[in-house]
Amino acid sequence: MTFEYPSAASSDELRLLEPVSITHSSLHFNLIKVPRTASPKYTAVSYTWGDGEASEIIYLNNRQFRVRVNLWSCLHYVGQHAKSIGVRLWVDAICIDQNNTAERNSQVRRMDETYKQAAHVSVWLGLPIIPDFVYAMVPDHMKPVRTYEDNGFTWYDHLEDLANRPYWSRIWVIQEFLLCESIVFFCGNTMMDWIYFRAVLCMGAGITEHEYAFSSFGTPDAGPAVSSAITSFTALPLVMARNSGAYPELARSFYELLVIYHRAECKDPRDKIFGLLGLLAPTERGLLERFFPDYNLSVDHVQIIALAHLLQTNILKTTPEITTESNELFLGLGVKSGAAERRRLLRLAGAEGFSFDYHGEYAPGEAARDLTISEYLDRERFPKGTSRDDYYDNKGAGLFPAIVPDPEAIVPPGFWEAIREIEEGPRRGRRLGFAAGLIPVVAAVALVCWRYGVLRRSGT
Repeated sequence: MTFEYPSAASSDELRLLEPVSITHSSLHFNLIKVPRTASPKYTAVSYTWGDGEASEIIYLNNRQFRVRVNLWSCLHYVGQHAKSIGVRLWVDAICIDQNNTAERNSQVRRMDETYKQAAHVSVWLGLPIIPDFVYAMVPDHMKPVRTYEDNGFTWYDHLEDLANRPYWSRIWVIQEFLLCESIVFFCGNTMMDWIYFRAVLCMGAGITEHEYAFSSFGTPDAGPAVSSAITSFTALPLVMARNSGAYPELARSFYELLVIYHRAECKDPRDKIFGLLGLLAPTERGLLERFFPDYNLSVDHVQIIALAHLLQTNILKTTPEITTESNELFLGLGVKSGAAERRRLLRLAGAEGFSFDYHGEYAPGEAARDLTISEYLDRERFPKGTSRDDYYDNKGAGLFPAIVPDPEAIVPPGFWEAIREIEEGPRRGRRLGFAAGLIPVVAAVALVCWRYGVLRRSGT
């Protein structure tokens, strides 16, 4: 019989896999539900979903459940290790009912906690290209006493393969990798601690850990050695982001994260945005979580809301102006189309001062007005009497007033208390990385309130 989830998991609960029997031909687990407050001991699995259909069968509570090939291999090896040390597993594709949107929303909202609270994270990099893959990649002088014939492959060749696997290019991997307490890598049946892997990676890249730490993390002024290493090893920036212990990504703004990780990939474009929420400073995250994550929203809605947030929280110009030329930002938002699509999104997001090129492809008149509000936003969110001309001609008719009738709705509970705590408490000196503190956020709230007041006075 096929497995069915008996009930939904609330945001205060976790489902966990208990390995029962793992052989070369079958994988059996019990799927249990536990309260988060019980502090259950588990390893959170970080992996790539892979392509293709869910064609492989595992057993949950003695009932069939289909998974993709990569996950089956992962559960076979990681599950064996977990069973041997008496640890349960958390795997998103199984422990979250992917067909229950409400559960998916609530669990994804707490994804960062799931990884932070795990005993450790098991990173599955896939199967080896040759036996004893990880052992073969270690330089001779770092190997244990035993010897290994690597059949003509050099350790550098193996390292290059491992450090450029698809795992390192996925958006969800970023927070999974940065937020956890400890990491163990799995390649087939071989395990390696992340600190050891980091040391080997630096050796293969021909740089020292300190050299990378002081190189602006791969920015143009990083120097030729580090820049070349980053080009050769996709894993390097993410692995080294844990090096200082300060986790610099946690001190960055939403804008910065979108730009830095604009190349990160995912199957669902909405995850380009949702996958970064756990890395934001609490204040900015609180604002965005008024809307995200929500898989009921279309890709369009998610991109427009995110863009409106960026526009309205940059009134002090602490980040570059957002235009159709903001290539990395739009790629970070999952917008791969050209200037026409970017203009549409900017218009709908309420970009004050953004002007159309009336002599270009968007001429005045019906050609431009055919980009109707109702085509991209829910009709219920706008008065039925609102015309296209009224909407486009009113500078104050941005997205936030349309979807948030009460400006206070964008201020999460405890917002002002959090500000006082940050200002007065011991965290005063901590880098929040959101436009050098809270000033832009407070200013953004004021701007939204002002816009709302303008709209009310104008009767729109």
